[in-house]
Amino acid sequence: MSEPRKRTMPLVPEPFENLTISRQAVFLRNASTMAKTWARFCPNLNIPQYVEPLSEEKKTELSQRATKLFKTAIRNQVGHSSEFGWEVCAWHDVFGLIMDDEGLRMDKRPYEYMEKDDNGQCTLKTRIPDGTLGLRAYDDYDLKRGYICDVPDCKEDHSTKQPDKRLSEDRLKAMMHNPECALVVDGVWGKTDLVFPFAVYEAKKRASSYEAAESQIYHACLTYLAMLDDLARNPDNVAEYQTADSSKYQLFAFTSCGSYWEVYVGWNFLDACFVETIWEGDVKEPRHAFELICIIDQIHEYAANHHREFVMKHLEAWHTRHEKAEDAKERLLSALFTTDETSEDMEQSDSDEADWELNSSCGDSDSSGINFHSENLARQLALNIELPKWFHLKEKSKRTRQDKARQTRERNKRLRELPRRQDSGTISLRGQGRPPKSQVAKDEAPKRRRGRPLKASSTATRVAKTAPPIVRRSTRIRKVTQQQN
Repeated sequence: MSEPRKRTMPLVPEPFENLTISRQAVFLRNASTMAKTWARFCPNLNIPQYVEPLSEEKKTELSQRATKLFKTAIRNQVGHSSEFGWEVCAWHDVFGLIMDDEGLRMDKRPYEYMEKDDNGQCTLKTRIPDGTLGLRAYDDYDLKRGYICDVPDCKEDHSTKQPDKRLSEDRLKAMMHNPECALVVDGVWGKTDLVFPFAVYEAKKRASSYEAAESQIYHACLTYLAMLDDLARNPDNVAEYQTADSSKYQLFAFTSCGSYWEVYVGWNFLDACFVETIWEGDVKEPRHAFELICIIDQIHEYAANHHREFVMKHLEAWHTRHEKAEDAKERLLSALFTTDETSEDMEQSDSDEADWELNSSCGDSDSSGINFHSENLARQLALNIELPKWFHLKEKSKRTRQDKARQTRERNKRLRELPRRQDSGTISLRGQGRPPKSQVAKDEAPKRRRGRPLKASSTATRVAKTAPPIVRRSTRIRKVTQQQN
């Protein structure tokens, strides 16, 4: 079993610090993968072996989806589609069945993570993958309605698709905001829109952006695996896991640079995030398109039947801890009110009629009882207002960003107003562009006259003007004179 990370209460989401990368499966042509040995689940990369036991109807469906995928890839390649066009192709042709599953959810949404700056201060930052695949949380209406199959005479077992109260939005939010638990369930801290992701997706238009896509995928694995690691912890002692198999959680990842796809799987291995590339191929080729569709279907089955059950099983302990904490608060509140009522009864029974009339005439009847009740109520409100540490960190980071934005707006406003000033005093303009003409010191020297300035006469010019002219005779005239003589 993998050694757990060092975690303490109160919980604050922290990404894995160490990352290990492996491409062994790709180099050895899928002959051997570490994921088969160490991960909780690894798709069957031997596609003929996977397809053999399937029904003819399922084989036909896989073939049709693969044909549609590689035809769309060729059309996008010929038409020089943008990154958005490739994303649409992936969402409809690759992840279509996952999007149609009512128990799962796929969306382009950000995730927040904690990072320390140069001063050692913890700040909250945000990244947005092109696609996040996770579980769906249910409201009260969904829990009462349940899952209803639209297919007539359907004989499939839909028990795994039924809404579960362990994934109730209200229960998850209450547990998440309880400082005794503070388990963050969504990439956006405090939300329950897409809980405990099982895969992330990043798309680029060209192969030249492959390194950027891969870097973003690795960072998402560090963050989301840490979320699953917190879920697997024992809420009564977060330094250990709930069971011996709790450490076997994992996350899938996909990258597409044009028509070239890669599939990753990440898990916790020796207190580090281990990410292995298990498949790669160009979906413009029918064989690779068919292989990708088969791998996606296996991951879909894992998410619906194994990942969802893993999450709900480990949420039970966290809900139990939250309910115990709430019961303790209710008992404390009940005890405070009971003590308050008892003190009021004793005070009224011990006071005589004259004192009561005097107090009533002065307007101070039951003053001590009211004060006692107010103190207890304020104390209880303080207990209820107590919020988890991650909430304060998020609010602090939010205020810091707002302050920086306000300072930037004020600075830009001052720079816009600076040219309008008519002050004659000296103003430091370094780093603020060219100063206006009104603030430039004028030269006190006299202006020169209009027109072209006179040329200065030199001694050589005067000598040339006073010297006698030089007479030059051409060679032709001298030859004619010699012939005549």
